Amino acid sequence: MSEPIYFSTNSHPISNPSTQIMRVDLDGGFTVNESIPATDAAKEVLRIMKEQWFADAQATKIRELQSDVNELKELVEYLQDRIKKLKKAGDGMYDFINPPSPCMRTSRMDNLLQGWDDAKININC
Repeated sequence: MSEPIYFSTNSHPISNPSTQIMRVDLDGGFTVNESIPATDAAKEVLRIMKEQWFADAQATKIRELQSDVNELKELVEYLQDRIKKLKKAGDGMYDFINPPSPCMRTSRMDNLLQGWDDAKININC
């Protein structure tokens, strides 16, 4: 069985406080320090509990956001790899379509080559 929880003025539940505000026993009962007015003790305990809850909620949200960031990083790396592969394949097709002499080009070849040049410019932005 564990020790009762004490709430102290240093904003953390501790087992042996120097200035105890309230003790919560394992059976659900509690004892308030008689030298502190009950309303002040209640306010302080609620403040401490709220701080602890917000810290937990913030930590959870931070973990969720970090997970989202990690997923986005992986997605960016995947997309960068795909772009590199597409550029390599496109360059290979460009070399295949591009005849040794411009006079040998058809208008379709010109359009395909110009389209690839335009696409590469947009990819590198």
